[in-house]
Amino acid sequence: MKVGIIGGGGIVGASAGFALQLGGIVHEIVLVDVNADLADGQALDMMHGAPAIADQLITAGAYEDLADADLICITAGLRRKPDESRLALINRNVALFKTILQSVKAAGIKSDATILVVSNPVDILTYLAEEELGLPQGRVIGLGTLLDTL
Repeated sequence: MKVGIIGGGGIVGASAGFALQLGGIVHEIVLVDVNADLADGQALDMMHGAPAIADQLITAGAYEDLADADLICITAGLRRKPDESRLALINRNVALFKTILQSVKAAGIKSDATILVVSNPVDILTYLAEEELGLPQGRVIGLGTLLDTL
């Protein structure tokens, strides 16, 4: 299984990548981030321990590298400012998220890929991903259970 993590240079994305690595069920992990140096650094850190865990390919890449991914996990997003509500965050994150989704769509999506949204506000961004990517219900999943505690 190949998993791409958009926002893979950040704390949530890198943590998701590390958890997937430790699970040992993913063959390939690609970290994509607007800050390519952060994604490179996280990938290098993960590669260092990979031989002790499983036979895995871990790289930093670009949207084009996600075209054949089985799962695309989107963790990218702007952080809430102090005292900012989740609803106030919508306009800032929707604009960013639309740009990300356009890049994903332009690079191509595997016909049976699943999109996992782990960005705030998760419900709105999950709906936006479903609409923008034209994927059927059940192929775009939002996860926000303990997001603020990571």
